Amino acid sequence: MRRCVVLLLVVLGGCVPDQSKDMAACQTEVKRFYPVYVASNMTDPGVRYIMGCMESKGYDFSIAAADCNSQFPLPTQPACYRPQGTAAAAIDQFRRANSN
Repeated sequence: MRRCVVLLLVVLGGCVPDQSKDMAACQTEVKRFYPVYVASNMTDPGVRYIMGCMESKGYDFSIAAADCNSQFPLPTQPACYRPQGTAAAAIDQFRRANSN
């Protein structure tokens, strides 16, 4: 039974969006639309754009993640986003627990 669960998670893991790729795409768009702004604080339009871009790709912003580093702007870190939806969030949580 345990093998079936692990196999199912591995198969479904390919269906879960990749935060790093999506963040890179959002940061590329920010450089195009807001080339003057450096994403350094929450009032910058680029930071708000990144948050909206990630939300449109199916993520919720969350600073509760253990791998969210407070030394850098939180909205610009892929680790600070969680997939929306129960199944995607469960797979993401399992993947993060096994990567540590």
